[in-house]
Amino acid sequence: MAMLKSLPLVIALPLLTLAAYAAEEVVLRPDLPAGEEWYTPESTNVHVKSPHEKWVRKVRRPVLEIYPASKPNGTGVVVAPGGGFNILAIEHEGRDVARWLNSLGVTAFVLRYRVGLESREASAKAAIEDGLLAVKTVRERAAEWKVAPERVGIMGFSAGGYLAIGVATQFDAASRPAFAIPIYAVAPPGYTVPAGAPPVFTAVAYDDNERMTTTATALVDNWKKAKLPIEMHVFADGGHGFGMNKKGKACDIWTDLLAEWMKRQGLLGKS
Repeated sequence: MAMLKSLPLVIALPLLTLAAYAAEEVVLRPDLPAGEEWYTPESTNVHVKSPHEKWVRKVRRPVLEIYPASKPNGTGVVVAPGGGFNILAIEHEGRDVARWLNSLGVTAFVLRYRVGLESREASAKAAIEDGLLAVKTVRERAAEWKVAPERVGIMGFSAGGYLAIGVATQFDAASRPAFAIPIYAVAPPGYTVPAGAPPVFTAVAYDDNERMTTTATALVDNWKKAKLPIEMHVFADGGHGFGMNKKGKACDIWTDLLAEWMKRQGLLGKS
């Protein structure tokens, strides 16, 4: 995929805005007009933990939120929340994930990628473009954020998992992720696994939509055919969209399993 060239712009967040959780933001496409809408989801939504929780929609240009680890070990992860290419469930699939990664010494970059464009197809295409640019930007500025460029990975949930799979299969030399973590993902249609694709960790609940379980098993088949490493976990229950929300279900241990995988990959020790 051709990369769109632009100079990332760094801006400071106002301290008392809805988005005031990260110390720094990076606008990845300053050539695009600003535009996004923060809102309170319906309290009946099963993914909502707090009446004060905010989600975001109508994102017109991609932005990275920077979450530095207090004791960085050199690994960085771009985190893409899900939301069906219409919204971003930025708390339990984004910022909560970033804070958990920070506890492992990993610096996290929550990506507010473009959603709610003129069509689902346009949003899906833009999502992968934004993911590739995010990885490229973090790798280029790795020293600034105390990460090693060869230890920058991509992680995504649901539609964000689509983004992660797209990045893991459509990268160039500058945007190649060191690893990919698609969680209850859907996949880009007709993707192929190129030589040099990164190792993958994927997880899904058995009682999720069949599209998500078949995506996970297809990832295993495709990575195995390419003779590349992959680890998959299928949990007995948990449904869709569990993210960092503990549900008293089998899926609750996914972060423990991911931490063990990252440790075995050499991602949690000092670079």
